[in-house]
Amino acid sequence: MYRLIIFLVLLLPATSFGQRVANFAYKTFNAEDFEAYGFWVTGNEVGDINYSYKTPEGDIKTMKLQYEGTEMLSGEKAFKVLFPNNLRLYIVPRINNTLKVASLDGTYSKVFRWLYEGPVEGRGTFCEVCAGNAQEATKLLRTYYLK
Repeated sequence: MYRLIIFLVLLLPATSFGQRVANFAYKTFNAEDFEAYGFWVTGNEVGDINYSYKTPEGDIKTMKLQYEGTEMLSGEKAFKVLFPNNLRLYIVPRINNTLKVASLDGTYSKVFRWLYEGPVEGRGTFCEVCAGNAQEATKLLRTYYLK
């Protein structure tokens, strides 16, 4: 059930030609502290950034974030995202195809992994706009978000 909700929220804001999305998650859908990001590229430009998390009640909440350009974080090239509550986090696409997501003051730091969106054991639908693997997802972020 959570897979369908996340799929609808992260992956279906638009389906027009020229769109791609790189999805990354912290832990699995079943984890109490599940978090996910959907980084959209539309027409070869940075698109929507969606953030989803699981509430203590087990519900999935989603919000749009604002892209704020690039900057260095501890010697690594990063891009910044701004939450509606003015929290600014730095996203570092790593060589091992993970994302380091951290605050400048170091109070928040987590590693996110590529999130597969597609059929599992023959059930579900294939996501046409999703990056097909971790390497493709990381490349999408490096190409468009780290310009």
